[in-house]
Formats: sequence, structure tokens, C-alpha cells
Amino acid sequence: MKLSPSHSEQPGVSTAFTFQRLSLAACILLAPLSITLYLISWPGNQRAPLTPLIASAMAGPTGNTLHFIGAIAASFFLPLGYLGMSLLGMRRAPWLATISAALSLVGWIPWAALMGLDALASDINQIGSTAQFAALWTHFNGDPVMTTYLWIYVIGHLVSAVLIGFMLGRLHLVPVWAAWAFALTSPLTIVIILIHSLVFQDVLKYLICALWIIGAIPAALALLTNKDLAPPAPSPL
Repeated sequence: MKLSPSHSEQPGVSTAFTFQRLSLAACILLAPLSITLYLISWPGNQRAPLTPLIASAMAGPTGNTLHFIGAIAASFFLPLGYLGMSLLGMRRAPWLATISAALSLVGWIPWAALMGLDALASDINQIGSTAQFAALWTHFNGDPVMTTYLWIYVIGHLVSAVLIGFMLGRLHLVPVWAAWAFALTSPLTIVIILIHSLVFQDVLKYLICALWIIGAIPAALALLTNKDLAPPAPSPL
């Protein structure tokens, strides 16, 4: 008996779809873990003037290595992780999911460019920090290109976190507490940017990372188990 093309292709489609879900679920979990490594390896508010120069010097070789491992990993896991969370609502709230996904991608794409500030700070410390190099870093940090990237990053990823949390909670895709935990990472991030107390920043850093992980675990599980995301069944011939 000869199988119809739709039936013969279905195992391949199912395998590819399972791989996609596993990959996105992994990104959802690895995004906050990589950010946690990135944040705890350097002290202080890393976007404040000259702080990366000081933080890089204080971190030492091991801290700098861990910092950039987290930064590079996050540049891949963050946009894909947020995309995976947005796709959870695509069937039941397509517009909200689409807007969340778009803001997520637009907001996290500049992350890699912004890591150039940290890389420059590390390089300056390796070759010897001088007033001229510090002035170069300050100029690079405030030039129009980096400022544009920074604003796109801030607005895009902060708004998308709130939208994703709202969507996941409203559609009951994750427990309400998990949706709130993820959504709260956005306003708390705004606070950590504005407040320059190192003790307060450290407390908020750990709190944000914990809330993010708490929200990410149920979202990753939902991506693996949600039947709304199953591929459509082939039409019989």
C-alpha cells in the first residue's frame, strides 16, 4: 500500500516541529541564566558613566571571562527566548503575540552592539587605563549611534516583557504568579537604571534574575506541552 504524500511527510514535519519547540524552550531558560552570569560577574550599574571601566578592573581575568561568556550567550538566547514566549499566544491572541515578538526582536538585537562598550572597557584595562582612553570610552558611550541602540534596546525589551507577561497571564498559558514575576522584571529594571546605590542595585539584580527565572520555567514547559502549538493535522486525500 502506498502512503499519500501528506502522510509520508508528516513524520518529518513532526520531528522538525519538536526540534523547534525544544530549541525555543531551551532559549527561554538559558536567557535569564546567561543574563544572571553577565550581571553578577561585574559589580555596579554597567550603563553608568565609566562604571564598566571600574567594574572590569575589579572583576579580574576570571570575572571578565565569565562576564563576556554571559554577554555573548545572551545575545543569542535573549531574542530567541522572548520570541518563543511570544509564540505561545499566537493562536489565541495573534496581534498581541505579533507585537510582543516584534518588540522583543527589535529590542534585543542591539544588545550585541551595546556589548562593545564592555569589550572596550576590558581592552582599556588590559593595555592600561589613561585619561585619554577614559575620554574615548565616554565619547563612544555617548555617541549618536550607541545612544540610538540604547534607546531601542531599553524601549523594546522593557515594553515587550510587560506585554508578554500580560499575554501569558491573560490567556492562562502559565500560572498568574509566573506571568506577574516575568512582567515585573521590566519596571524593576527601570528602577535599577535610575538608582545609583550599589547595595540597592545588587539587591535588585538578584531579585530581577530570580523573578525572570521563575517566570521562564513555566513558559518553557508550556511551549513543550501546549496543544495549541501542535502542527495542523494533514488533510486526508
